[in-house]
Amino acid sequence: MTYSIMQMIELASTGFPLLLNSVLGRIPILVAGEDTELVDDLTESLTMLCPHRHKFVFWRDFTSEAEIRSVWDEERHDYEVNRTVVCCLSTNLTLALDRITQFMGWIVSIPLSADVLGLHVTEETLVKAAAHILRTSGNCGILRVTSPSAISFSLVKPGLPCLDVEKRIVSKILSRKTQSLERIRRLLKKSLRDLNVSEQIADEVLKLDDDSEKLTHDMFEEEVNSYVHAARRAVMILSRIRLARQLGASITLTDRNLYEAIGWETGEMPELVRFIRGEWHEDFSDCVKGGALSGLGAWVDSMWGT
Repeated sequence: MTYSIMQMIELASTGFPLLLNSVLGRIPILVAGEDTELVDDLTESLTMLCPHRHKFVFWRDFTSEAEIRSVWDEERHDYEVNRTVVCCLSTNLTLALDRITQFMGWIVSIPLSADVLGLHVTEETLVKAAAHILRTSGNCGILRVTSPSAISFSLVKPGLPCLDVEKRIVSKILSRKTQSLERIRRLLKKSLRDLNVSEQIADEVLKLDDDSEKLTHDMFEEEVNSYVHAARRAVMILSRIRLARQLGASITLTDRNLYEAIGWETGEMPELVRFIRGEWHEDFSDCVKGGALSGLGAWVDSMWGT
């Protein structure tokens, strides 16, 4: 069973924005539960939350840390290379914990109560896995799966980031989906109006459950990719801000100016900087001071009429 985007939104409920934020921020996530098949299904399904990234499966696409580090090195040197998301399924949990130290962007299955290559997986295993990951990662998420219809997500290190972007994505796709389905139903009803068909047939024609799932998936990809492209434009501008700072420029560019330039409206600057750091391995936090972007010439600020 593969969980659809809509199913994950509904199951995670109010926790979905934080889950999405963690996946987009390449925070390692442990998917823990006693149903091994369910845990693995959800682990693979979570990779759909970052449709712009290429999925690697540990022990199928690579078997060592050196291999995945070479992929990350390529990311650092080439902005155009596809970013990666890694998933590790239950059967390879022990191998991953033995061979890997850096879990950036990993989604790992933790099959509680199962035996994996001689290891009996328990809650203690989950705690140790999280501790192992935290040695090299700033945080770690745990997605608990108690049944096919019950999941909950939390971060090991508490602290709620700004989730405006993720909430906007969810709100927008749900709104767009509802509007699209209403238009489709109106069109179908109009087409059926003059036909002598039974109510049962009409209901079947108007049943759009599968279409709803597909619409949600497509719209989710569009919204996430829109944010990624806006962030990529921000990288271009921020890299020039850094260069200008090195040349001695001191005039500021406000958050609003930057957001207007990249065609984005929602979120806080620190969160955008954090996303860029995870996605392109570039830290522009030195360009942000007191809610403003520092170090670009006055001509840039004047481009937006400030």
